[in-house]
Amino acid sequence: MDITELTVRRDGVFSAQEARECGVSSSSIQRKVAVGEWKAVARGVYLVSGHARSARAQARIAVLSVHNDAVLGGAAAAWWLGLHDAEPRKHVVFTKTRGAARRSSATALARYRPLDDADITVHEGLRTTAPSLTVLDASLDIGMSILDSALLTKRVTVEDLEAAHARYPRRHGATSAASYLRLLGDGARSEAERLTANLLSAGGVSGWIANMPAYGYIIDFAIPHVKVAVEIDGFAFHRDAAAFRRDRLKRNLLVANGWTVLNFTWADLVERPTEIVDEVRAARQRAAS
Repeated sequence: MDITELTVRRDGVFSAQEARECGVSSSSIQRKVAVGEWKAVARGVYLVSGHARSARAQARIAVLSVHNDAVLGGAAAAWWLGLHDAEPRKHVVFTKTRGAARRSSATALARYRPLDDADITVHEGLRTTAPSLTVLDASLDIGMSILDSALLTKRVTVEDLEAAHARYPRRHGATSAASYLRLLGDGARSEAERLTANLLSAGGVSGWIANMPAYGYIIDFAIPHVKVAVEIDGFAFHRDAAAFRRDRLKRNLLVANGWTVLNFTWADLVERPTEIVDEVRAARQRAAS
């Protein structure tokens, strides 16, 4: 690959080492910087003049500013791999070198973590954490919905997630990730019921019945005297077309018979429990009036 092709493939960004591997001497690098053909955007990292410093370019700059063998991780890696839509403002970058990283990019957050080969991938010329470790780390910032989304699209499997988690049991956020993984298991339904019951009781919501039969279906949590139903949606990756159709029919039938139906997800239960209680109270009050 020559330097022109490298420029096109790498959003106009590359390291001095990569330039030399394309046959550009150190003296030529200095000359190009001196005449303004290349701009030094971090120590040993260059952006070709005329190329925008785009979000993609900045991600490359952040990683290369730490080390040539550094690896993009977390929410930024999820974005780079197409697992999440939001462009990152900061870039977690993993390095296997202890001590102060050479970070010279304002967006790079260098973290010491030697990575197993199974947890590193190269996507469009940039080293990132592999999908399983990526979504585990990203879930700390994005929430558990990214786990469900990645499983639903079959980018990862539960087994992949568990294996990646087991390789770094003491990493930052491992406890939270472990709790998410437990929820993905076969006991998810009973765990959802336990969490919801605890939320309603602790929030002072009374008069509810769990698993109440109605119109040929089972309402997850019903407040029958005011006709308020609370439904907990399971993980999307567990569900099929028949389950979605059944839930839609149940909701339509309840609404047609005067019920107020509130649907919450696993992410809601874990990440915004107070808001759930507030919404149930508000629905109950409206229905009673």
